[in-house]
Amino acid sequence: MQIFILIPGCLHSIAMGFMVAFPAVLNPAILSPNSTDITATSAQASWIASTNGISGIFGFLIFSHIFQSFGRKMTGIGLNVILIVGWLTLSLANSITVLVFARAIQGLSIGGVFISSITICEYASPRRRGYFTTIKIISVGVGSLLCHSFAIFCTWRQIAAFCIIPTALAVIFILFWPESPSFLAMKGRFEDCEKAFTWLNGNSVESKRELKYLIKAQMRRHELIRKTEKISIVECFIKTLKNKEMQKACIISALLTLCIDSCGRYFLIAYITQILVEITGSKSIAIYCSIVSDLLLIFGLSISCIVIRKFKRRKLLFSLGTLTIAIMFIISIVAVLKSKYDILCQVPWLFPFVVLLHTFVAHIGLVPVSFAITAEVYPLEYKGICSCISGIVFTIFYALTLKLTPVMIEFIGVSGTYAVYALLVMFCLAILYFILPETKDKTLQEIEDEIRGIDRSDADKNLLPEKAISVDT
Repeated sequence: MQIFILIPGCLHSIAMGFMVAFPAVLNPAILSPNSTDITATSAQASWIASTNGISGIFGFLIFSHIFQSFGRKMTGIGLNVILIVGWLTLSLANSITVLVFARAIQGLSIGGVFISSITICEYASPRRRGYFTTIKIISVGVGSLLCHSFAIFCTWRQIAAFCIIPTALAVIFILFWPESPSFLAMKGRFEDCEKAFTWLNGNSVESKRELKYLIKAQMRRHELIRKTEKISIVECFIKTLKNKEMQKACIISALLTLCIDSCGRYFLIAYITQILVEITGSKSIAIYCSIVSDLLLIFGLSISCIVIRKFKRRKLLFSLGTLTIAIMFIISIVAVLKSKYDILCQVPWLFPFVVLLHTFVAHIGLVPVSFAITAEVYPLEYKGICSCISGIVFTIFYALTLKLTPVMIEFIGVSGTYAVYALLVMFCLAILYFILPETKDKTLQEIEDEIRGIDRSDADKNLLPEKAISVDT
């Protein structure tokens, strides 16, 4: 039954892939002096591309609260409805102002990048959690590939109208979901939690054990809340911000998010055509390479579904992350040799090759593992505020990446741009090496206990008796 949860997550991600790649379709159309539709300056086009990252901050503030207070179903429906409104407005836009407004509406749903991943992690079993998250990321690549491919024979308005379909289907699927067992347990609805958990995971001994730990941990939390003096909302918020487990989870998430943004996850999807035109001087080569890049992205993520099940998260992150950094520096060196010394004129295919190799390697390890870990490390009690804080960090990085990448290419060239991003990835991995826990094949409760520094045997001793729990031991 868990596949029923994955399908709408993938449909939402396909629409998100269209959204991220859409500037690659929209910008050439509105920047063309021969356009009979809306025309824009390069500055206006960059604002259209990056506006959804800015509005995403407000989206996280809204949806993180809904996520923690009203549940995962309502949040999933809201995220997709917002996307539908954004795509509809975009397809009917008649001015630069409306284009900016439409992208801003879409940006409110950027919270789906984190929130839908966290949701899938809550619904999925530990063994499926990693590759379910990766399949969702593959869906973003599928959306990007479709967007770049449709650009060959469709207008940007037609593409925007098409994107309403997957988001509408996602809403229909979510209507038939049960609520997340983790959310129900957090709210003290233990009988409903047991029913939902059994519907999703069956009655195996392993599933019963996971359910027992989940319910017991939340019973203990509710018991502590009852014994604690009531404090104001402001005091509760300050106390939450001071919580070390919450801080550690947010720091890990922020560093992984910066890794994802800096390794080319988004700026390559949006600007790969511009990057290749800058170096090769051929628009046709750049367009076909962008399609090949999307195919390699999907292929790399498909391989990662297997790799992420076989190897530890830390091993994949640091080994393939280091390889990604090395390739980014190679791209920087090749770009310098090509632009300043024209040494590589006899091998014009070399630069596109290393750019495509970078896309492939990054999406085997660094990108999917970072997404998987980010969705796993939040303590249940603080998932709302953690997703909000991490989401704001994500939208800031995302908006800055889309806004600054073309500016960096213009002023420091492709070589300088790749060098800067490679140094950022190196910085993040160096810190993560010392603070990142291993999460593979562990339940979310086990990961939470590890972040809190709680030994599982000690936790068992301190948990409440099994009263009110119908799960067999």
